[in-house]
Amino acid sequence: MAPVFQRLSVGQLAKAQTFRFATMLATWALIFAAFLYHPEWIRGWLRFMTHVIESVADRVPEPWGARLEVMLKELGGMIWIQIASAIVLLRVFVWVPFHLWRLSRERKPRYWLGE
Repeated sequence: MAPVFQRLSVGQLAKAQTFRFATMLATWALIFAAFLYHPEWIRGWLRFMTHVIESVADRVPEPWGARLEVMLKELGGMIWIQIASAIVLLRVFVWVPFHLWRLSRERKPRYWLGE
């Protein structure tokens, strides 16, 4: 039997989109603050991402490895990879504590009056 999928309510969709928009704004604010106060953090992340792109491209057969490296490094992909990865990291940092808190609340025995 096929699983039955329920449509999300407008409130649930609004909540998800608000979280996504807020984490995007917070990430841009953090990137701007890092640019002003700690540009070495951005430089280090840029060097790390460059190393990752080069090592992945080296494993791809030629000429596709060179094309992949050019696309990701030279054609503007590098900045978007950095921004997207920063947004994902921020979302994970925000999500983990709240998820653990929710799990701890669900594990506690609940005692209601009248039971």
